[in-house]
Amino acid sequence: MRLALACNRSDRYRLADHRPDDLYEEFDAPETIDAIAEAIAAHGHTVDPIEADRTFPAVLERGKYDFVFNIAEGLTGRCRESQVPAVCEMLGVSYSGSDAITLGITLDKDLAKRVLKGRVRTAAGRLFIHPDRIDLSGMPFPLLAKPNAEGSSKGIRNRSRLTDPITAPSDIAEMIRMYEGPVLVEEFLPGVECTVGVLGNEHPEILGIMEIAPRHTPLGEFVYSLEAKRDYKNQIDYHSPPRFSENTRKAVEQVATEAFIALGCRDFARIDFRFAADGEPCFIEANPLPGLSPIKSDLVLLCRGMDITYHDLIGRILQQAFRRTGLAISGSRVGVS
Repeated sequence: MRLALACNRSDRYRLADHRPDDLYEEFDAPETIDAIAEAIAAHGHTVDPIEADRTFPAVLERGKYDFVFNIAEGLTGRCRESQVPAVCEMLGVSYSGSDAITLGITLDKDLAKRVLKGRVRTAAGRLFIHPDRIDLSGMPFPLLAKPNAEGSSKGIRNRSRLTDPITAPSDIAEMIRMYEGPVLVEEFLPGVECTVGVLGNEHPEILGIMEIAPRHTPLGEFVYSLEAKRDYKNQIDYHSPPRFSENTRKAVEQVATEAFIALGCRDFARIDFRFAADGEPCFIEANPLPGLSPIKSDLVLLCRGMDITYHDLIGRILQQAFRRTGLAISGSRVGVS
């Protein structure tokens, strides 16, 4: 089968001086693109990486591809992750992963929490849009501030844990300006952080749970920040499977499955949780377009701990997508299902 690999390569974009240094943090290194392409090819397909920029629709249509393996983050706006799925549907080409609606909802953290309200426990918080209208009255410190529509921990730094009610409003206002969008401010959850890999469609299965443990910082102060992720070999211990009791593991798996289904995720996703002070898991966010770096992406590290190889992970994602779209049955070019 002939596949297009929709992607945004980090070496194709130049960072302007006035923009934050994590502006293109979501984009994939060329080595990651090569690894995914190699894994797809190992399953018997030919694959062409295609940049998800303004040229994408014409290149996709001209190539007459059987299928699109989508890892593209998109270029601008809170709907950027929806751009490739929308183009694929317009052109009638099947693709892997969640559709445009789910990708749009999940990138907007506040919107995803609203969808899950009453289904899954989430951290209490407020969304701030205007830098001159920051009202934190009634919110107990410490707090955690993060850009509302960014991925790959963009904007989530060690200083995102706010402890000073006097300086917090200016810190939030600065983040709104820097990332040119709303900022979500939530209660800081002091418990263990973990991420859950989910695979499937009608009856999703749990690939595994990975506990994210700080090596040097006290757990009650730990932020899984960009600094921590960039220096994960020195700052983080990953436990896959996690050091949870059986009851805790089952509880996390249940709420992860509920979130996956409620948000309309397809084929695969990574769901992040952190435990509240009372020991209950709280939904942080869903990532139906998780990173697939063979070296450092959380989903890959999680699978490695569960003895799932990189090639096997890519193969399982392809299998789920092919089954969902009918390609596994027909083996021929089909439209979107």
